[in-house]
Order: sequence, then structure tokens, then C-alpha cells
Amino acid sequence: MADEHGVHGGGGESEKEKDEDADVLPRFKGLPNITEGVEDIHAHLLKRHVFLYPEDGTHKKWVAPQIMILFESGNINQVIDAVVNDLKHPIGNGLIASILVQEPLRQTLIRRLRARMELMDERIPEHPNFLHTLKMIERMSCKTVYIEEFDVQDKQKLNGRMKPRSPIVVLDFPQIYFGDKPSAIITLNTFRNLNEAIRLCYREGLNFDTVSVWTNKLTEGYDMLSGLAKFPNFRFNCINVPFKASAMVTVNNHFHYEVLAVSGELITIAFPMQYVLYGS
Repeated sequence: MADEHGVHGGGGESEKEKDEDADVLPRFKGLPNITEGVEDIHAHLLKRHVFLYPEDGTHKKWVAPQIMILFESGNINQVIDAVVNDLKHPIGNGLIASILVQEPLRQTLIRRLRARMELMDERIPEHPNFLHTLKMIERMSCKTVYIEEFDVQDKQKLNGRMKPRSPIVVLDFPQIYFGDKPSAIITLNTFRNLNEAIRLCYREGLNFDTVSVWTNKLTEGYDMLSGLAKFPNFRFNCINVPFKASAMVTVNNHFHYEVLAVSGELITIAFPMQYVLYGS
């Protein structure tokens, strides 16, 4: 009897183990087996993680995108520094999405950007947003700027190809053409005059948080305010500098007024602005 109970006891224990498993597994009944048919489970799970990256959700919608507008007299070196930095990880909060460059600087900017580019974060090349953009680039036959690599035998470097993990700058297309999610690329377009720059800014199709204007003629920056009034923040000859409410500014009847606090004293400035009518 004892033996029989012993046998049954062992069998009961076995059944108990099965019951414990059965108690757990039904909770997942009907859910897909994410590792079925996968040889390298670790690599597979990493790939799945990319779809949820970045964790702050900035891959789902644009968050505080910026546009840089480079006039002929602007500091091209500082613009390149900022663009190269954001291209290393082109999905996130407060990144440069678009560049507008005045025509005389276009070729210089493109050449120097190509020379300065650095490889992207290793998670970006397989990111769905970036892969979608690559398909759109191919479909629309976009001209692009990227890091090139060449075969050893190609001494004259005639047949280059895009290096893996290279960032991409798309020429002469607005961001809106690549969908409503962050594209993981930066667009670059060319303007000849102030009004054309304003039209191109709107054509990008993004609600820019900040317009960063680069020019030695400060009036050019102020002249753009009336045409780009829908955008809340402007920086002149700088980027990512915190905004501080140390001045009162208003625009009225095409005059710019500022009240500045300098060493405890209030100083008032007024000057005319060029009238810019978007769409004219």
C-alpha cells in the first residue's frame, strides 16, 4: 500500500508539474509565437526592439523638429557641425529635420557635409522609419548625399556606393514626401531670396518648433519673422541655446520693437522690417 501510495505520490507529483505548466501556458493561447522558426533568438529579439526604438516614442511622430536657414553670409562651419551631429542619430527630440541654403553656398555645403559625415547609430539602418525612407528615395529617384565607399581596384573612385550605416541628406525634396513619421534623414533645399526661403520652409510640411537663421545681416533674420509667424521660436546664428525671457519683443505694422534689460536698465529698440507676403 505504501508502495502503491509511493507510486501514486510520484505520479501525482508529475501530474502536478504538468498542471503547473498547463496553468501558465493557456494565458498565452492565441498569441503569436515570436520565436517560431527563428534560429538566432537573440538577434530576432533585438530586431523586434528596433521597432520600439527610441523608447520615448519619437519614432512615431516629429517632436520639436528644427529647420536651419543658411544665408550666403552665414557661418557655414557651425551649420555643418550641427548637421553632422544630428545625422549620427537622426531620430529623436529637437533634431534638425531640414536645411535651406542660399544658392551661392549650395555646392560648398554639400561637398563639406559629405566629407564630414560620420556613421549612424547601429540601430538606425534597420529601423522601419529609415527603411521606409530608403524605399521612397528609390521610388522618387531622389538625389542624395552620403558616405561613399569604393572597391580597392577602383583607384579613380568612379564607382562609389553608400557605405553601411551612412547617414543620408536628400536634395531638393521636402520632408512631407517621406510620410508623417520621422524619416531618419535630413532634407536640403536651395533658395535665392528671402521670399523663396519662406515658401520652401512651409513646403517642408512640418510644424517646426524652431527656425535657426544663419546670417551676418541680422535684419535678414528679423525680416523672416513676418513670413514665418506660425513657428514659435527663432534662433539667430545659434542652435539648441535655451530660451530665456529676458526681453519683451513685439512686431506691429512691420516694425520690430524690443525692450531689453541691460544692467538693470530698460532699453527700447525699434526698426523697420521688410514686408514679406508668403505666396507672393
